Amino acid sequence: MDEEIKNIIQHYTLNPIQIALLSVVVSVITFLITNYLKNIFENKLLQRKLEIEHKFDQQKKIKEVLAKNKVHLLTACEDLNHRMWNFANCYKEGWLNIKGDFANHHYYFHSFAYRFLAVYAWIKKTQKEMIFLDTTIATKNDMEFIKFLKVFPQIFCDLTFLEGKNADGNYADDHFFRNVFELLPDCIILENGIKSFSEYTDAVPNLQDCLKELYVALDGTSPDENRKRWDRLHLLNLTLIIFLNKYGYDFQRTDVKKMEEAVTKPKVSSYLKNYFTLLKEYRLGDSAEVLKLEKIAKKYYL
Repeated sequence: MDEEIKNIIQHYTLNPIQIALLSVVVSVITFLITNYLKNIFENKLLQRKLEIEHKFDQQKKIKEVLAKNKVHLLTACEDLNHRMWNFANCYKEGWLNIKGDFANHHYYFHSFAYRFLAVYAWIKKTQKEMIFLDTTIATKNDMEFIKFLKVFPQIFCDLTFLEGKNADGNYADDHFFRNVFELLPDCIILENGIKSFSEYTDAVPNLQDCLKELYVALDGTSPDENRKRWDRLHLLNLTLIIFLNKYGYDFQRTDVKKMEEAVTKPKVSSYLKNYFTLLKEYRLGDSAEVLKLEKIAKKYYL
């Protein structure tokens, strides 16, 4: 049987029509396969092109927003940083202790409140302008900037990083409820910027309701009290130093010697270690400026 099949195959020849049909079939199959593979390749290429274009478009827009607001934010951070240094040296003067007299003008108290609000106002404006952008694909440097914008409010709103996981979040003792805190900067935010200090002071009598929580939190704050509100301000100051060292001008940066002074003056916070844990939760633990400050702080962990 096998021999017969072999003989048939050996002596079988195609006539011209069969050859033509076979040629057509092979051509059609080749065309279909080639076209199919071409479509797959072109679709993949187009998809990749669109992804790259989207990524670069989003990164460009993120950079534009940050560039637009960065200098304003750095200036606000610098102003508050100067005030925090002054407060560390002069807190015993009691200039923040105005005993609830919020509606009247007290320069030190209200300039402190204004500088605080200015930082968070520029943070809020920056975040608002990025709300429809895909910040998850920002460049590494911009992503770190965005993470710091997230950390700044957490210093005053995160209860557990100072109190522990069993903290009672029903009461705003020495911290702010997040939704309340987010509204505070609105009192000075304008469409194209923020109010000047003179505009703010003129409006102080009318700001008692919207800024009451902030005023109460600042009034009488001292490192000598048995509370945590000074610790939060102190940790804010450390964040300002890290942020300015990373993104600021050379004249806004703090050298290692002064960084150590900032950690220890007027006293060492009991929550230094907790603070760096918070930064690591936001994946900022590997930032060069964070590592530099942490190296100093580790010598003073309580």
